[in-house]
Amino acid sequence: MAGGEGMETGSRHPVKIFANIFISFIGAGVLGLPFAFKEAGILEGIFVMTSVGILSVKAMMLIVDCKYKLLQDKKVDEHRDRKHRKYKEKEMNDDGLAEKVEIVNLLSGDQEILPQTEEHKPEMSYGDVGYYAIGHSGRVLVDVAILVSQTGFCCAYLIFITENLSDYMRHMRLIHWLLVLLPPLCLLTFIRHLGSLAINSLMAQCSNLLAFAVVIWFDFDHLHKIEIHPKKISLNGLPFFLAISIYCYEGAGMILSLESSLAEDVRHSFKKYFISTMVIVTSMYISFGACGYLSFGKETNEIITLNLPKGDSIDFAMIVKSCLCLALFFTYPVMMFPVMKILEGYLFVNVEKQIWKGNALRLFMVLVTGLTVTIIPNFANLMALVGATCCTLLAFILPGLFHLSIFKGSLSIGQVVMDWTLIFIGTVGTIVCTVDALKRLQESHELKLEDFTASNMTSTTLHTLLHPVSPSP
Repeated sequence: MAGGEGMETGSRHPVKIFANIFISFIGAGVLGLPFAFKEAGILEGIFVMTSVGILSVKAMMLIVDCKYKLLQDKKVDEHRDRKHRKYKEKEMNDDGLAEKVEIVNLLSGDQEILPQTEEHKPEMSYGDVGYYAIGHSGRVLVDVAILVSQTGFCCAYLIFITENLSDYMRHMRLIHWLLVLLPPLCLLTFIRHLGSLAINSLMAQCSNLLAFAVVIWFDFDHLHKIEIHPKKISLNGLPFFLAISIYCYEGAGMILSLESSLAEDVRHSFKKYFISTMVIVTSMYISFGACGYLSFGKETNEIITLNLPKGDSIDFAMIVKSCLCLALFFTYPVMMFPVMKILEGYLFVNVEKQIWKGNALRLFMVLVTGLTVTIIPNFANLMALVGATCCTLLAFILPGLFHLSIFKGSLSIGQVVMDWTLIFIGTVGTIVCTVDALKRLQESHELKLEDFTASNMTSTTLHTLLHPVSPSP
């Protein structure tokens, strides 16, 4: 336990604090980085990823500063938003994004959440900061961005799983895999309590780390076998890489949950822990992406695991793919959890007494992810679209906007410039990257249509050759 009787709970040990932050930023997006480096080039990729990392960390720290500014000025009036807080206090103190942090706490024996007593300062979520910054629209913006981005992550997981399984069972089409996967995933989303998912999440994280380690080993083992002249800079690939890099920092919305996971007496050190961990995470992103591209060159696939060679005796590639598919399968309900919490908060008055409505909503959202995957079956393009829209909003635009509003009248010129820089980069990035993502989606659909037409023509030609029409007498 983090504390004894009558004492607050929360992480104090540096290793656990590091683990909480680390697992919040290591997801399936990493597997698309080698392809992103292929599109943008090595030098451009390193520069953009480093820049996005620095700006993302700065923006996330602004959200933490906003929280303490509100608490310091005593602007947090719980009665002002009683309905929302009453709903939230039933299970968690965030917009549903605390699940990864909370699961780590559960596994280590800590209590689920910091006790709500008079001695504790009221915990705040990203949505709360938005509410006190610009009103109800601020909370809605955050909730919508979280809802769409988390749903997008779930769709990306489905694409990854189906693509890797299809690599071994080529006779199975996407729709067939969805018919197999969606029913059990739907049952997993019916689970209301995070404790029930803790062991599954632990297995998923272990599988993730094992798979990433093996992929890196394959990269270095394969590095000397390919002689390429790696692309250094490609402006055409800049919007795509920018969107993918922002997508990779998918834990941006969890920043206040991560900060709240520390015991109050060590929260003053959170920035130090966070920045140190993010330096490691960003270095890992760059290394993983660059090594993957340098290992396979122009043959680098949108999902790097599809480049792994099949073994003759022990098929390590199949082991890696199986581990990752298993990990993402069990991560799917965890990522869907905040989606359901947000939707239930807006749609239902008494969630606990409307179980069947909640189950119907869960079934509907699982079907939505399946339908989305059939419309956008491309892993890289989906990542780029989600990264360009919702992730950019959460990571850049809203932190700058909220910070300007909450600290109005007390900011230095440098701070104002930084806030507007984040808003400007986020806005321009959203427009440019979204246009690029939609263009890539259109090209992908046109290419598939051409392949389908060519396949039909080939089949017709073969049928004509094998079954010539006899001339009529």
